[in-house]
Amino acid sequence: MSLHKKELPFFNVAAGSTATLQLPLGPTYEYILLQMAGTTFSKLHITDIRVKINGKTMHQCSGADLESMNAYTGLATSAAFLQLDFTELFARDQVGQSIGALGTAAGVSAVMIEVDIAGTAVAPSLTAYSVTSAPKQLGVVNKLIKYPVNIGGAGKWPVQLPYGPQGGSIIKRVYVKSANITGLEVKLNGVVIHDSVKASNEFAQTLNRKTPQGGWYVWDPIVDNNQTDMVNTTGATSFEFNGYFSASEAITVYVEYIDALGNL
Repeated sequence: MSLHKKELPFFNVAAGSTATLQLPLGPTYEYILLQMAGTTFSKLHITDIRVKINGKTMHQCSGADLESMNAYTGLATSAAFLQLDFTELFARDQVGQSIGALGTAAGVSAVMIEVDIAGTAVAPSLTAYSVTSAPKQLGVVNKLIKYPVNIGGAGKWPVQLPYGPQGGSIIKRVYVKSANITGLEVKLNGVVIHDSVKASNEFAQTLNRKTPQGGWYVWDPIVDNNQTDMVNTTGATSFEFNGYFSASEAITVYVEYIDALGNL
């Protein structure tokens, strides 16, 4: 049975500041709901969110970007709420749903949420609610790692992502935030495992009840919600993630990993 409860208040909720909340240890966190209120305070005023376990960042993104990623997977969106999801709600079975949930009964000394609030916010208010399940020790976690990448011009450009025994992990999804990406090629051990243009990629996602977002290109190995299709790069001898771009730009790449805390 899952429990839904209000957490203790954030500290330092103010414009131009970093609000912090330390979560109690013991339960398994499935997701956190952030509720925003105030005179002028929305997801656009959340410039960065960091979830840290034992001081290590395992989840990082802006409020607006998180909203777009949630909307793609089919999670509900709201002007007042933002969901930090550590599970896979629409997986095809219960085991798949819970992969990556944050167990804190053992192996964890601290879980901290940090929220950077823009200076343009006015009288912001921030409240957290947790949805938790039975206690378990820390296992693999659902990470969201942010990579800034510069694209030098039109053409095919590689995006370097870690692979192999030193740094490789299990890739769940890759989100590319880009105005100019037109296609994507992914190779594992020299074999092409994905080759699409934007239109074909998004149509396949729509067939699987995903909601493609403007300004994003998503490589989704589990587009049909089968968790066994995640891509394991730990034993790979090579891994290539090549985007096709119509112009130069600075892009942001977010990778969802299922990974041990100490890796990456």
